[in-house]
Amino acid sequence: MDPEAMDTDGEFSDAGSDGDHLSDDECYQHCSEEEDDHDRDGDDEHEAAAAAAANVVLTEQEIIQRLNQEVDATAELFSVPADWALALLVHYRWDPLRLQDEWFADQDRVRGAVGLGDAAAGLVAGGGDDTTMTCPICTEVKPAQEMASAGCAHYYCHDCWSAYVAAALAGGHCLALRCPGGSCYRAVLRGMAERFAGGGDAYGRALARAYVEARRRWLKPCTSPGCGCVIEVSRPDGGGGGSDLACRCGNAFCWRCGGAPHRPASCAAVARWAVEADAASADWIVLHTKPCPACRRRIEAAPGGCNRMMCAPPCNHVFCWGCLAPLPTVGSAPILHHGRCGRDPDADADEWTATEEEVRAEKALGRFLYYQDMWMEYHRRRRDAEAKLQDVVEHKMPRASLPAMRQYLEAVAAAWEGVAEGWRVLGNACAHGQSLREAADPARRELFEYQRGEAGKALDRLRSRAMEKKLVPERLLALGVELANMTRLTRQCVENFARAVEEGTPVPRAAGGSVQ
Repeated sequence: MDPEAMDTDGEFSDAGSDGDHLSDDECYQHCSEEEDDHDRDGDDEHEAAAAAAANVVLTEQEIIQRLNQEVDATAELFSVPADWALALLVHYRWDPLRLQDEWFADQDRVRGAVGLGDAAAGLVAGGGDDTTMTCPICTEVKPAQEMASAGCAHYYCHDCWSAYVAAALAGGHCLALRCPGGSCYRAVLRGMAERFAGGGDAYGRALARAYVEARRRWLKPCTSPGCGCVIEVSRPDGGGGGSDLACRCGNAFCWRCGGAPHRPASCAAVARWAVEADAASADWIVLHTKPCPACRRRIEAAPGGCNRMMCAPPCNHVFCWGCLAPLPTVGSAPILHHGRCGRDPDADADEWTATEEEVRAEKALGRFLYYQDMWMEYHRRRRDAEAKLQDVVEHKMPRASLPAMRQYLEAVAAAWEGVAEGWRVLGNACAHGQSLREAADPARRELFEYQRGEAGKALDRLRSRAMEKKLVPERLLALGVELANMTRLTRQCVENFARAVEEGTPVPRAAGGSVQ
């Protein structure tokens, strides 16, 4: 394999760094000191990795299987039919401990509250096949075999039952169905509801949705339209593994806000950044456009253009860009000079003095663009690392014939994966940095900038090592081990930074940190 095939052009330097790079030994020493000072964080990282691995993606069918297991266990414990157990669990919002406490304390009260009775659903009142009954809803006379009840004394025809269940399914309350009789509280159990629900699995889907809603602390539906999968998180508070989840369909999202993954920035910081982005767009419009004095439409002056402006049809108003005064015309041609602002309309538009509103907009836009441009740079670096990872996995590893070379390339792939993930974390943290601009304590932002710069330097060093050119075949195994160790330490540095942003706990800091 040609070692030169691993070269790429261009050098990276972190946007928050001061240009000084540590040697590899200093890098190991720096990250090792962080590990020594943060044993608790290291333990938490292992817990986080275990928590992330414990997250389980469940399909709709698997959810139904799981709830059926809980129903069967409850039915066996209470010695009741499965439909009764389901009605009890639904009524108590799938809280088995509370259900058990109240059931064994006063069984009759619980049965009355849920609407359970002794009679079997579907029991008819008449005797022979020629018995007829009048449906109280449609008032039609039907054979007794076409009448059914929920276990009470109120009988309705099958057509009315089907319409009743269909309306409940459409309204989203099919799991809390009661007898249509106005004064009757008898529950319509699962068997009867499925009997009149018609074809398909509409009732099963409604049951699965209710189960997920009741367990929303642990079950997070995938936000991708049409997916239908649910992710079971190992820790309901979101601690340890962060708030980002990934579904088997490829969709990733934040389980708290449902938006795109943004760890380590908080949902509130991301929401504020989105609002500030809208404000920045308005500031850009104020800074780069002016309203036509005639029709008030916003107009942007072309770079390097003169100050003589003509609004678009049908307005066609001609005015001075500097003072917005109308330019007099002779016939259809505007006069080149006017006396209001004393400036030549053909002069460069950039020479005009900005208004107070434009000065304010320029300052506000500059504050926003600092982290916005930084995020775009981190996004570009992440895409670059992902492209390198794809190239190693799809092109270089299949061509590696020597086991040592393949092992080394596996370490290179892991390094590029760590670099891409690190740039993603630093990019997401820009929303947190933007929120610190308004913080009362400037030292917090200074500390954040230092931590961000150190994490960026670590990623730059790992990137440089992953692009190693001089590969001696005899040292491939040793180089792979060194690269794997460096990848582990760099991931630890990035994780320490992420946890510092999430929890507000400072990462060990050396003197000399600066804020740009």
